[in-house]
Amino acid sequence: MICTRITTLFLKPKVTPTKRSALWFCGAIVCLAPFSGYGQESLDYVGEWNSRWSSPYSRALGGSQTAHADNEDALYSNPAMLRRTRNPRSKKGIDVVDAPRISLGGNTHLLSSIKGNQTTPSAWLQNLAKNAESQINFFEVQSFPWLVMGERRGPTYFFGLPFRSTILASGSKDGGLTRTLSTETTASAAFSVIFSSRTQTLALGLSVRPNVRWSSAQSISLNDVVSSKSLFSNAKAATLKTSATAVDLGFSLTAGDFWLPTFAVSVLNLPTGCVENYTNPATGKQQDICGSKRSGETDSSLDSTRLDPTEVRAGLSIIPRFRVGRTKFNIKVSGDIYPLPIVSGQKKYGFHDVNINQLTHAGVELYTGNALKSSTFSIRLGLNETRTSYGILIPMTHFTLEATTYEAAVFSDSKLGKERRHLIGISSNW
Repeated sequence: MICTRITTLFLKPKVTPTKRSALWFCGAIVCLAPFSGYGQESLDYVGEWNSRWSSPYSRALGGSQTAHADNEDALYSNPAMLRRTRNPRSKKGIDVVDAPRISLGGNTHLLSSIKGNQTTPSAWLQNLAKNAESQINFFEVQSFPWLVMGERRGPTYFFGLPFRSTILASGSKDGGLTRTLSTETTASAAFSVIFSSRTQTLALGLSVRPNVRWSSAQSISLNDVVSSKSLFSNAKAATLKTSATAVDLGFSLTAGDFWLPTFAVSVLNLPTGCVENYTNPATGKQQDICGSKRSGETDSSLDSTRLDPTEVRAGLSIIPRFRVGRTKFNIKVSGDIYPLPIVSGQKKYGFHDVNINQLTHAGVELYTGNALKSSTFSIRLGLNETRTSYGILIPMTHFTLEATTYEAAVFSDSKLGKERRHLIGISSNW
């Protein structure tokens, strides 16, 4: 029903071909993201390292968030850091409401494939195939409305509705008309409670994230994409729906020094089970791994339907500060190491046989004002192994704009490579 309404809206005569192409593309992502597919043949593995959450903020900092995050991104790095989303001295019942908090992006090949007059999802897919026979095309969209509340000097309560959807299309090696289309859509609800010491130097956080996921990875023959109606009907049959309730724990300690050094550790996706033959996205090899098990329409050939791996993280940040005239400048420098590979008896947590450089993440952020809240104009830089990222935050009167360009670690053709991607986001605090 929703997709039908989108189709009707986008085909109205008042919509110009160029605008209609862009609208159809976004509509195709929303409607096709839980779906894909024609055929059931064996697919070449294509995976991304560290792809759990992908906001402009986290990507710009190279994923270095465990002791750095001061916004809703902390939900996916360290729930203890969610305490910085509100003023502990505030007397408001609800301190902050941030909505809609939307971001979207893609890689260079994907952006070039939506040019022209592709007015339907089927035309877009056909054009996608013609423009990039052997390239990976990637698109992502996220939204994360949230609110935070709590009594003065009391616990912090955080509520959010994270949504993330991705679509990845990879070409056939023989240059033919077959494409592999992998999609994943996860809709979550999140509740967190954070206990802080009276001086705000020590914090403990607990998050619960019930979520539903639609996943698919299928082979599509472009000859079979004859209409949007057939595309949707065939794609719907290939969807696998699973659910899980993830639980996360976090800890942070901030010293009362001038540079405000913060040490933090967290455990995401507390283990509820283990699976065999899970593909390591950094090496392409299979291993046993433990994490938050999923239930529903699981498929041994599609790891995202089986389990969300447990992730153990450690991070450190410092905030050197200086003044130019009357303006205070802060340089927040952070470093992370995750996911730490741990073995306990016969159980394995995290990914093993991974280069140590893959586990290290570093970020730098330059901003003005409050050293513990980077809500003013800021410039961000990040590094993960040899992959670089850059970002900027521009505060407006009623909303905030963020833009990031980053290099993702993508495993394909039996090796780990990198590709440049771009993200833009918009948010508004109430």
